[in-house]
Amino acid sequence: MKFYRSNDQDEITIVVSKLGVPPHKGAVEELTANTVDAAREKHVPVIENAGYEVTVTVGDVIHPMTDAHYIMWIAIETKEGFQIKHLTPDMTPTASFHLMEGDTLIAAYEYCNLHGLWKAAI
Repeated sequence: MKFYRSNDQDEITIVVSKLGVPPHKGAVEELTANTVDAAREKHVPVIENAGYEVTVTVGDVIHPMTDAHYIMWIAIETKEGFQIKHLTPDMTPTASFHLMEGDTLIAAYEYCNLHGLWKAAI
């Protein structure tokens, strides 16, 4: 799974196939997910995996959710594909997902409007 951001930063594209990036109005850059938070507390997704129920919380210390600084979305990558939950500043940076029988979790991602893409792998 790869993530691309348009150079005007208005659009993020998630690519789950090997066909490449779909056409855009302008140039795009591939995003590299951060996996270690210097403060070790606010950006790395924390995964709770109980069978087919997955809960992802952003940070060991809950990430702030203000109009100026918030988590835009949380996504999970699974063997079968991906799921995404969009967030707004008035929400808690937590998302719950249900996996279909036989599916397995690979990684969780989150996107902070100020600090970019973050990942925790299983």
